[in-house]
Amino acid sequence: MTATNFRKHLFEVLEQALHGEPVEITYKGSRLKLTPAPRKSKLENAVRRNALLVDFDSIVESDPELMAQLEEKWRREYEEL
Repeated sequence: MTATNFRKHLFEVLEQALHGEPVEITYKGSRLKLTPAPRKSKLENAVRRNALLVDFDSIVESDPELMAQLEEKWRREYEEL
């Protein structure tokens, strides 16, 4: 496709490329290929944040009742395995 044709049908051509169809454009004697960049997963885009400013164990072990509940839950889950 020529650059002029690309300009005339810009949004249709972009939709084609988004759907995986490679689009070649000829401009000043050179061929250009338009393809979508590979998408990153949401996990790859995640930014690590250190939300806890203390050690996790110091939070859990500071509440004996919570620790007992967690241990009971873990025991039941372990028995199901």
